[in-house]
Amino acid sequence: MRFKYEELSSAPLLVNSIYEGGSKNNPAADDPLTKLFKVDGFIKSVGNRSGFRKSNKEHNGKSTKEIAYVVIFSTGKIKEWPDSYDKLTGTFIYFGDNREPGNYYLNTKQKGNAFLRDIFPKAYGPADARKTIPPMFVFESTGVGSNVEFLGVAVPGVKGKTQDQTLELKTYGEAHNQFENYKAHFTMLNIEPEGVSREWLAQLKDINGDTKKYAPKEWINFLENGPKSVVPLHINNKKTIDTTTSVALPSEKQYLSKIRLTQGKFRESLLKKSPSCNICGMNITKMLVASHIKPWKDSNDAERVDFHNGLLLCPAHNAAFDNGYITFNEKGNIVISDLVEKQNREILQLNIDIRLNLKPQHINYMNWHNKNVFKQK
Repeated sequence: MRFKYEELSSAPLLVNSIYEGGSKNNPAADDPLTKLFKVDGFIKSVGNRSGFRKSNKEHNGKSTKEIAYVVIFSTGKIKEWPDSYDKLTGTFIYFGDNREPGNYYLNTKQKGNAFLRDIFPKAYGPADARKTIPPMFVFESTGVGSNVEFLGVAVPGVKGKTQDQTLELKTYGEAHNQFENYKAHFTMLNIEPEGVSREWLAQLKDINGDTKKYAPKEWINFLENGPKSVVPLHINNKKTIDTTTSVALPSEKQYLSKIRLTQGKFRESLLKKSPSCNICGMNITKMLVASHIKPWKDSNDAERVDFHNGLLLCPAHNAAFDNGYITFNEKGNIVISDLVEKQNREILQLNIDIRLNLKPQHINYMNWHNKNVFKQK
């Protein structure tokens, strides 16, 4: 699912859902996590900077020192912190928050490494110790604006591995630029499809709240039994992208992958039909553009992959068509905008004798183009 920025204050946390950022072109103001984790009845949200963001419990409208929950945000773009998520095993590898040469690895602004050092012994310790571990909600940038994807609820440790294997202090960098940092292994829990409710967030924020009330069952199982008993998150549609047009993909990254895949098939279909520009006949294949008659942004999934919604054009004629300076009527005859002066018509080799062999399946798309894209004085 996708949640618009305006919906975030009431949105649940659903695995693989996309939470859109704002549109003010200001990274701090557009940050979706700050709005998503502003819980009704409480003052503080999470910060809008860094990959490690904690929210403290509150009492009578005042923040305490006790952590309610932690939001882990990864861009996947920082070389020194190559966070990764293996969806086949449900294992999330998160690097701590130190990358400053010469700095003591626990001495970081957000105290992320100190937090990691604290929770891993608790995870592998007795149940009473695990009950003090706050939930961790993992998000990753989608690469589109400020949008983020919710990867899931993470717990420290991995089934079948020891504490030392799942929290490793390593040295990174070269020569004088070396620094120490944690490499932490988490398991993403196989929580219920309904995800994380805002009611649970409220209980977590309340210093006197019942932190098990509304909690996912797998979270309670972790608290009671530790990493050895956790069921990792399994997501169908991990490595392969279904190319049918009716599948609603859970991940924005998968959606973008599907776009690239379907655009490739769309272009291949047009090339098989006629590997040259439909207007001028230019046949340098690598230069040809698979142009949508009804633009991609205005089409549904079926229309986006329908090769009848396409023309194969050279770059110049593609630009003219996409920008509405030319179109075609139901008989396939070219219609040239009055905005294209005679000199430019000659340069573009546009004349009224140009005609396309349109099929009946093309007509609705071309009518849409005539009405919504074509420019007239």
